[in-house]
Amino acid sequence: MAELGRTISASQRALFADIAEFDEVESWRGDGAVSMAAWLTERCGVSGATARIWVRTAAKLKSLPHLAGALADGTLSLDSVAPLADVATPASESELAEAAVHWTVKQIRELAASHRGTTDAAAARRFENRTFRFNDDKATIWAALTQDDYVVAKAALVARMSWGERDAASSLGKGGPGAEKGVEKTGNGGDPLGYVPFDQRLYDAFMDLCRVDETAESSGEAGMPGEGGMPGEGGRRNEGGVKGAARRFRPTIVVHADLGMLTGLNPDGIAELSGVGPVSTEVARRLACDAKVIFSLERRDGSILDQKRVRRSPTSAQRIEIARRDKGCRFSSCSFRDFTEVHHVVPWTLGGETNLSNLITLCGRHHHAVHELGWSMKGNADGVVTFQSPNGHRMTSAPSPTWRRQGSAPARR
Repeated sequence: MAELGRTISASQRALFADIAEFDEVESWRGDGAVSMAAWLTERCGVSGATARIWVRTAAKLKSLPHLAGALADGTLSLDSVAPLADVATPASESELAEAAVHWTVKQIRELAASHRGTTDAAAARRFENRTFRFNDDKATIWAALTQDDYVVAKAALVARMSWGERDAASSLGKGGPGAEKGVEKTGNGGDPLGYVPFDQRLYDAFMDLCRVDETAESSGEAGMPGEGGMPGEGGRRNEGGVKGAARRFRPTIVVHADLGMLTGLNPDGIAELSGVGPVSTEVARRLACDAKVIFSLERRDGSILDQKRVRRSPTSAQRIEIARRDKGCRFSSCSFRDFTEVHHVVPWTLGGETNLSNLITLCGRHHHAVHELGWSMKGNADGVVTFQSPNGHRMTSAPSPTWRRQGSAPARR
């Protein structure tokens, strides 16, 4: 097994040499990819995170021959080489490669973190690499913050959490002698619903922050903490004596739900939160309590009524179903889910119909590719669609495997 591991490392070194060369001349553009990482996800079948590590490490190893050699002969694995390549220089890499043989991967990562230091150059890199990424599949958020922004974000969330507990304590004590006792009790997890862990209280504070209309707060329409208390639906007075309630905006989210499931007539019905995935019956019912409900009539097979040549633009119901089916740009190497457009596979001007089977989701870049850059596409958008590049390379795309038409009978869970 150890020998096979060294063989894998040697193959990765050869792969990285090719990646660096391919990326340097941006050959991936010829296949319609938006980046080298996107090309790798399509051609090599790896995740976006893996592809980004490969691309970054390949670029750095071009000027780090000792680390590249350690990977090639299996002395160091990719898990060791990748973090070292982030901090090594041509002057220091030889010593690092030699010493790293005796370190664990954890120790190497700790060393790499310490080497990044707190210089102006390191701070500039942190700022350039700042990111806030949503993972719709896992319903998680990943962020890389600058150090000062990290402190601000943490302080804001902790403070907002504390303000919420202070308001709860004040309500419990009704402003009287019991208020202070309420603060202590709430702070120790003695809230009426039982103990809530610290990280979950931070989660609630973050969601509260997302729902508050900050423009209302800054304009004095709602009292801010420290100016009469946490803004609430009942309103607070700020220092200027202006009484106002914090306005909350209502983000638009789409839930696909079987009507029978919502009414209790069909216990086998399904519900899906657009862009995220299936949700439970009670979650769907809770969201439907005060939501705008759009009824979508479907055939017995579960398909949305087609528009054929009656209209060129898809209906709202069709767009919602297309988004549920495609879950982002359908181009093979693309992962964009936001800022997308609906495109006719067979153009409307050539007789294409406004049916689900002829409508597909594309991001702006790939929408231009099929219109102006020589790419062609054919197939059934409800099934397999083939994209062909100007040089003849073909890629296929299928709907999300989680797309199930409402008319089909899902397995009981």
